[in-house]
Amino acid sequence: MYVLNMAINVIISAILVIQSAFMLPLETLLFRFDTAASVFESGDDMYTVIWSTSLPGTGYVTYEYEGAQYTVMDEENAAIRSTDTVHSVRIPKAHLDNNTYVYHSQQVGVRRAYVAVKGRTVSSDPVAFRGYAGQEEIHALVISDIHENPDAAAKAVASFDAAPDLVIMNGDEVSYMTSVVKFKQVLSYAHRFSGGAIPVIYTRGNHENRGEYGSAAVDIFKTTTGGMYFTCSYGPISMICLDSGEDKADSDWTYSGLVDHEAYIARETEWMRSLTPDEEAEYRIAIAHIPHLKNRYGFNWIEILAEQKLDLFVGGHKHRVNFDFNKGTAPFYQMLDGGKTRDNGYIATMLTFGGAQIRVLCYDDQHNVKGEHIYTLPVDLSPAAPPEQPAG
Repeated sequence: MYVLNMAINVIISAILVIQSAFMLPLETLLFRFDTAASVFESGDDMYTVIWSTSLPGTGYVTYEYEGAQYTVMDEENAAIRSTDTVHSVRIPKAHLDNNTYVYHSQQVGVRRAYVAVKGRTVSSDPVAFRGYAGQEEIHALVISDIHENPDAAAKAVASFDAAPDLVIMNGDEVSYMTSVVKFKQVLSYAHRFSGGAIPVIYTRGNHENRGEYGSAAVDIFKTTTGGMYFTCSYGPISMICLDSGEDKADSDWTYSGLVDHEAYIARETEWMRSLTPDEEAEYRIAIAHIPHLKNRYGFNWIEILAEQKLDLFVGGHKHRVNFDFNKGTAPFYQMLDGGKTRDNGYIATMLTFGGAQIRVLCYDDQHNVKGEHIYTLPVDLSPAAPPEQPAG
């Protein structure tokens, strides 16, 4: 029986090879990068480099570190992934910070048990990546709620004089996640604002939970927790990056009874409770799309984040800027970062970390300042003293 199965397999494989050989030249010409790479924070001391190609194939990243050459494959359980057009490779931050990397993909037309037909390999130009390098001020660009409106977002971003050191994509970059095409839009925005040269933090918005590709996209990031929530740091900044779920109950008709955010958020909350404050950090921030922290599916995230000695929470979702959001409800500052506005404009935000301050500047797509604020550390939420009355 084994010999018979082997013979059948060889015959089928030979037929597929011959069939593929006639199509391969055309397919090879069509094989290209359709989304350039970005480097995403994926938890603790790791990055995930993500890009996509026009046809299925392999993906790998090459670089040199401390005199050694590295080739890191997009693999899963020892198998090199070759049936997808999205490719992700996990690399230690120490290897990539202030270093150069190249990403590659090879087309795979046919893959059988004992044979594979592979096409051309495409490679990027070397990308010079900038990690933390001891700079006195750190600039973090925050862009949430793009909702397929990247040109307006780009106009707002162009208003800032300072170049960002990292990009925070705080959810709802697209309006639904029904297919890999929508996910590739997110990737295109990440590269547009980072160039693949600085780290990107991506938090999932409620709209990116909507659609059958929403859960598949999570696996691509290869986070340390397995979900779209993790901790990371950039120099003196310690960050808790959260997945805030949806803005409606699981029972809402919108979801057709096909979501279970209650269980997912419960697991995330248990993970949050396991964290300990980063005592070495100069700044402690949390990032999540939906800013309503007091009740996330029945869990009070304000209490948990307070235990982490948080300085600032950055939320989106509301499509507006607010520097005193829900003031008085938490022992840390809370703000909303802007995003697409009701008139289809856009507001982008830059956070500048330096000294004992987090400075905030917001521009719209018409290059107008839409808000300026300074958060002083340590956190002081006491009411401002009333102005002195003139004598007499």
